[in-house]
Amino acid sequence: MTDNPARPQPIARYRLRTFGTLALASPDDATLLGRHGHQHRRLALLAVLAAAGGIGRSRDQVLGLFWPDGTQTRARHSLDQLLYAIRSAIDEAVFDGVNPLRLNPDVVSSDVGDFQDALERGDRARAVAEYRGPFLEGFFLAGVPEFERWLDAERARLARSYSGSLEQLARAADGAHDHAMAAHWWRKFTEADPVSSRGAVGLIGALMSAGDGTAALQHAEQYERVVAHELGADVDPAVATLIAKIRDRPKSGRSAVPRGPTPLPVSTLPGAPVSVPPAPPDPPQPQPPPQVKRSPRRALVPYFVGSLVIFVLAAAAILRQGAGNSASRPPADRSIAVLPFVNVTGDQRDAALVDGLSEELIAVLTRIPDLRVIARTSAFAFKNSDLGAKRIADSLGVSNIVEATVQKIGSQLKVHVRLIDARDGSTRWNGTYDRELKDIFTVQSEIAGAVARELDVRLTASTRARIARHSVRNIAAYELYLRGNDPVLLRSDSGARAALEYFHQAIAVDSGYAAAYAGLARLHIRIGVGDDRELSRRERLALAEAAALRAVALDDSSGDAHAALSMVRRNSYDLASAESELRQAIALEPTNARFREWMVLLYIATDRPLEALTVARHALELDPLSPTANAEVANALLANNQCDEALAQLDRLKALRPPLLRSGAIAAQCYARKEMWPEAIAEIERISKNAGPRGQSLLGYMLARAGRTDEAQRILSALLDRSRRPQADAFDVALVYAGLGRSDETFMWLKRSVDDRSLGFEWLPAIADDLRRDPRFAMLQRRSGFGSQ
Repeated sequence: MTDNPARPQPIARYRLRTFGTLALASPDDATLLGRHGHQHRRLALLAVLAAAGGIGRSRDQVLGLFWPDGTQTRARHSLDQLLYAIRSAIDEAVFDGVNPLRLNPDVVSSDVGDFQDALERGDRARAVAEYRGPFLEGFFLAGVPEFERWLDAERARLARSYSGSLEQLARAADGAHDHAMAAHWWRKFTEADPVSSRGAVGLIGALMSAGDGTAALQHAEQYERVVAHELGADVDPAVATLIAKIRDRPKSGRSAVPRGPTPLPVSTLPGAPVSVPPAPPDPPQPQPPPQVKRSPRRALVPYFVGSLVIFVLAAAAILRQGAGNSASRPPADRSIAVLPFVNVTGDQRDAALVDGLSEELIAVLTRIPDLRVIARTSAFAFKNSDLGAKRIADSLGVSNIVEATVQKIGSQLKVHVRLIDARDGSTRWNGTYDRELKDIFTVQSEIAGAVARELDVRLTASTRARIARHSVRNIAAYELYLRGNDPVLLRSDSGARAALEYFHQAIAVDSGYAAAYAGLARLHIRIGVGDDRELSRRERLALAEAAALRAVALDDSSGDAHAALSMVRRNSYDLASAESELRQAIALEPTNARFREWMVLLYIATDRPLEALTVARHALELDPLSPTANAEVANALLANNQCDEALAQLDRLKALRPPLLRSGAIAAQCYARKEMWPEAIAEIERISKNAGPRGQSLLGYMLARAGRTDEAQRILSALLDRSRRPQADAFDVALVYAGLGRSDETFMWLKRSVDDRSLGFEWLPAIADDLRRDPRFAMLQRRSGFGSQ
């Protein structure tokens, strides 16, 4: 009896592409599902399950990713509908299991699945062949912050695996003296991470060992240009030494380099195979402490990462900025940046807490006079960066760096902190704190005091009291506050409502928590300017005012509380009171960049453009890598009629995804002032997907001014239909009427916008020049405070 031949494994009928462009294709490569319309969420779910591999995802995990702010009943119903739609579009057997949900590999295969399988088998060459670009590159799912966080983490994880595989392949080839193959792998590594010193040393060394001195010198010079352009700094000393060796050799092409079995010293870098003979060592360089190990990844990439809407501007641009930027000057001795604390346990459930501890220390340090503290956005730009302390300090224009590790085990917390002198990388002070979690606020005050003493900053009794004062003692309330304060949630209306609920929960736990009330006020305003279908703008402002007043009453020393009250006053058109509250917030926290950004808006609204530019540049000094700080400099330049300079400032923000709505609106107004209507329209169209009705109204204005009145009229009709809703904004309609030149209707709707509190000070300059000659404009100014001190 003969054995039956082995049955061939079935071949999956569909292929999911997740690296680079996300799409589902049939075997003949015809796209079955593309990245548009209602198919977006179907593809997103398939990508989540593909990345999870054979383990899959539980239904609760899927619900948490896609419907975090819905009721369980509605979320389960939505999931069932989504699964039904996918089965109908692809195959009834597309899923292999109900809970956990898994893709059926006989029906759908994926590049990310094959990538991970190859890594598990140790087949790194196969793995890197599957990787064709960042995971779900450019993919964005509006209104789902939990999915965005998952995507950021997954994209970074897979990119690290790809780079790590390339590096291991290159080192293995180096060890086998296969210099041509080593150069191939090192070159791919440098393509993935052009500013990595390891990649530069590896590729230059492999090319030299292969006898191609010309190519080695070419790459060395290219690397110098890339580092100067992207980091605004000199190359790493190890690379500089290697480049000097190349330049000292005779420049006669390949024959100038003797061939031999010993490659140039990749092994001088950490992690290189010991079998490769080392070259003479470079002078020792200061290294970060062993506790703080940051993931090897490209440090300056314009992505939103982790729980932060993260954006990093090219540091070269920061260093080369004009008089307003401190990074272009020698840093002062009493200047400091607190890097994001490292969560050494790796438990993502503690990520918000660990990030919050970093932010809280920044906030405490800002209360110390005569100490310049870099704001959160710029400091967090270096999260997971492998740049050394000196590079980071040079980019931020500071003399000192604080870095720390946090280990949370149950209710115990262990924090190790180090203060680094960025000039030579030496440790000025370090401390370890083993405490109960409930004592974390005391620990933060102790750290701030120790840093101040080390920097020779004299602390008065009142300053000591301020840095020791915290408006919460309840850890549960604090963690809820941190979740609500996540900037990612502000990207969408649904995220903002989720944040609002976190603040409500924090207050329910601790009714005396001033910061949570301030957050509540900010979120009511944020929801009110979005697509709010629950309350009118006036009703939202009333809730925001009650929360802000409560915050100030609970903690009059809180800059955040006064800033929240300022926002309420500004939206209520009490600009004098708004300025007074904001000045008090700045006095309490003089290095808080965001407060100064809000002051820019007040100065522009009250027709003080020179003061607006001064304070905008000061904000940028404090937060040099912040997208919003850069946008407000451009806004102030626009107010000073320096449109070309404003557009140059905004060029740095164009790579941001999702786009910063503020930058697109400012750019459009610049082009409008120059009567470059096609460019103005293009800027608004670039942000219109996420800009809501206000973006549509500005687009209608631009189209009308460009002579495309039919398109403007269609937008106007839609806005007029929407205006019948109680929550609609009259200012949106007024903008389009202004573009069409219909003055009577414009002023009628502007008057309504004052009444419904929708008058947009940041958008009004776009139309003000056309209306100033009308006597009704002076009446509008008196009622709103616009253009008057």
